[in-house]
Amino acid sequence: MKLTKKQKKSLCILLILLVLFLLYRFVLTPKTQPADSDISSVISSSVQSSSAESEGSATGGDLQVHFFDVDQADSILFITPDGYTMLIDAGDSGTKYDLLDKLQTLDISTIDVLIATHPHSDHIGGMQVIVENFEIKNFYLPNAEHTSKTYLKLLDAVTERESIAVHQAKDGVTFDLGQYVSCEMLGPVKDYEDLNDSSAVVRVTYGDISFMMTGDAEIPAETDMLMANDAADFKSTVLKMGHHGSDTSSGNPFLDAVDPQYAIISCGIDNDYGHPNALTLEHLAERKIPTYRTDMLGDIVVTTDGKQITFNKPGQIPDVETEILKYVYVTDNGKTYHRENCSSLS
Repeated sequence: MKLTKKQKKSLCILLILLVLFLLYRFVLTPKTQPADSDISSVISSSVQSSSAESEGSATGGDLQVHFFDVDQADSILFITPDGYTMLIDAGDSGTKYDLLDKLQTLDISTIDVLIATHPHSDHIGGMQVIVENFEIKNFYLPNAEHTSKTYLKLLDAVTERESIAVHQAKDGVTFDLGQYVSCEMLGPVKDYEDLNDSSAVVRVTYGDISFMMTGDAEIPAETDMLMANDAADFKSTVLKMGHHGSDTSSGNPFLDAVDPQYAIISCGIDNDYGHPNALTLEHLAERKIPTYRTDMLGDIVVTTDGKQITFNKPGQIPDVETEILKYVYVTDNGKTYHRENCSSLS
């Protein structure tokens, strides 16, 4: 098709305008540069963002562990950096509403993992109330039979809530509590007639920091666990002393394997059992392990970023000579030392 003179003139004008536009846009217009302070700000923001992402993926923030003061009983709450929760034991029936208040004060509405270490009332006495007042996702308990009303009512409460996934607590069970915290059960390794030895024993790890949670496992169960697992599986930063600091738990071989930097003892003030036992405190003193006791300190809160660890209250290496003076009587079986005013001696 042949262009007319008029069409050629119009096309030429359009080409000239296009060239002028491109010349102005990319050659004549000065490029705007940020001021020096703006450049620094951009670089600084980029570094902080990168650093925060790197740090978050490595540690995730703080793990909190609450060792609640529930008198002569156990209850421990883990709150992970990404908001997952695990409650190990729930105290006795006499402290169940105190525990309920403590959890509600912490704005807990869901418990991702609930563990009944064994069926004794000083560990599951308040657990029915927990099941009835919180959303429970997973429930772990050992294969241990018990016919107490407290235990049977707990089982009924769990059964009524079909959304709760029930699991057996035993050696070899592992699970993650959120993205950053891992849990491994080291016991029980078999079924026991003694309910204390049936206790679920859990090692909780976050970064370089680990917690050994022992329930009431006694020396026979400790021996079986040591035989069934690698020694490296036991080493932990914090040890929750077995059976409230009784001399029937936390034997020397187990203490050697765990090699804790800190020890927690959950027991009641002037309790009738003489817990913690003087021999147990002696073992801790020999190893120069700072010890934190709920009967002396109340609620104990441990915070860690996976590398460093802090306590909300001061612990101390046990003064064995002072403790021995408190225990002046021995029961007929020679195993349990009692305070002078113990009701079981009257």
